[in-house]
Amino acid sequence: MRHFATAAAVGAVGMLVADGVWLGLLMTEFYRSHMAPVARLVENRFAPNWAAALVVYALLGTGIALLALPRASSGAGAAAWGAVFGVVVYGVYDFTNLATLRHWPLSLTVVDVTWGAAACGLCSFLAWSASRDRKSTRLNSSHV
Repeated sequence: MRHFATAAAVGAVGMLVADGVWLGLLMTEFYRSHMAPVARLVENRFAPNWAAALVVYALLGTGIALLALPRASSGAGAAAWGAVFGVVVYGVYDFTNLATLRHWPLSLTVVDVTWGAAACGLCSFLAWSASRDRKSTRLNSSHV
């Protein structure tokens, strides 16, 4: 259980930090210009519902720990399975929006799904590494 909790926590925090850099620094104008008709904006800045956002990151971390990491036998495998998880999760979100929202552009869908694959791949690798390090540290300390 502790192994799962570590992986889920690292995945969730990793996604929060990665999204903070992606949305808050690197791609702010792209997302603002494409999402303005539907986004929560205050003085032209994103103003997310943080309680809901924290649930999203907790779910992403849980998904990484439950769905990506158990299939991985290496760091590269964790990144690959995490990327697949990211395509599925972000794809469902973005293609649902593309199907149902009047002002949701295809370019936003493509960029966001690609980002989801990259971010979830990276965070799955980090979660795999943290869980592995913790597990091997426990094993090594029991032999001392």
